[in-house]
Amino acid sequence: MSQAPLTGSTHPHEYVVRESARAKHVSLRVSAQGQLEVIVPKGFDCSHIPQILAKKQSWIDRVQRKMAQRQSEADPTLVSPFPDSVDLAALDQIWQVSYRPSAAKGIRYIIHPNCQLVLLGETNNWELCRLALKQWLVHTAKQQLSPWLARISDQVGLSYTRVTVRSPKTRWGSCSSTHNISLNSKLLFLRPAIVRYVLVHELCHTIHFNHSPEFWALVARHESRYETLKTELKKGHYQVPHWME
Repeated sequence: MSQAPLTGSTHPHEYVVRESARAKHVSLRVSAQGQLEVIVPKGFDCSHIPQILAKKQSWIDRVQRKMAQRQSEADPTLVSPFPDSVDLAALDQIWQVSYRPSAAKGIRYIIHPNCQLVLLGETNNWELCRLALKQWLVHTAKQQLSPWLARISDQVGLSYTRVTVRSPKTRWGSCSSTHNISLNSKLLFLRPAIVRYVLVHELCHTIHFNHSPEFWALVARHESRYETLKTELKKGHYQVPHWME
């Protein structure tokens, strides 16, 4: 990943470049925090990027203004650099977070009963706190999403090989040709109905490895509200706290 200023503009922006083996052409993404990301195919000549961005300048400005407005209106618990609570909507849990500085190097998290999370160590170092929070979220997601997927698999009669839980930037879930399902730990910030839709969606890919009409018909068979949930999922990243980005 590289970073460079956008040139050819009276209002230069910073952007990051990400190579993707799946990308067939250059695409742009603006995060909830307004960060511009340029996704390019492997081997792409990045010297062409400033020209591409100059052509998209009005779109970039418009989207970044929209993101800035949403940030200003956002729930303070989503934007606070040191959150004192974390809302895991998927589990109907609100975790209280406390920070205890100590002479120990690094940060470790301690889970207490009644949804109490303690970060212990170099708590004045935000990057270390952020890493610990992300590790805790992945740990919690593995404990919760894996059995949840197994239950839905039994309900709909669609099997899979194995499940992994990670924290990718964009995809909520994926299914490989060998029926290995990968789920995003950030699903825990979404309401249960949307999480279930994602699980059903990925399980249906074990039958149809595409988004054909047959695939969506299978999804509809197991989740009649999928169109509404699919639309809501598109806004799901606005429910993710900034420390997860």
